[in-house]
Amino acid sequence: MPIITLLNHMVARKGFRFIQGQPSEECLRCRLRPVCLDKLKPNHLYEVTKVTNIKNSCKLYEYVVTVEVEEKPVLLVIPKRLALEGLKFTYKPIECGEVKCPYRIFCNTEYLKNDVPVKVVSVKEKVNCRVSKEAMVLVEAMLAD
Repeated sequence: MPIITLLNHMVARKGFRFIQGQPSEECLRCRLRPVCLDKLKPNHLYEVTKVTNIKNSCKLYEYVVTVEVEEKPVLLVIPKRLALEGLKFTYKPIECGEVKCPYRIFCNTEYLKNDVPVKVVSVKEKVNCRVSKEAMVLVEAMLAD
């Protein structure tokens, strides 16, 4: 279900993905906070699905644009023993030196930090990992609350 929020005009385009960060002091005092910040969860991944022509002035970015966003799962490589739909666990990135591995970007993803709770949404495929001693799989996961 789409969430209506406000986004910096310089990045407000369909398909743009972002991780909601912690608000600045200026944002916490802003009259637009209920629409701009309060609807989004910090550290969650969102994708812009619709951009409108509605603009509001912003002290940080000159102006913000009204957009629709949806929370999105991230692709992760995890041990097979954790790959159960609905399972919540603490994510730990996999340190990998295999530069040519096509799955490497999913082992230590830029979207997630160490020790964050995640929930497996779906299991995608088996991963042939030369680094890990246990069986690994590619999954879609969301940050768990």
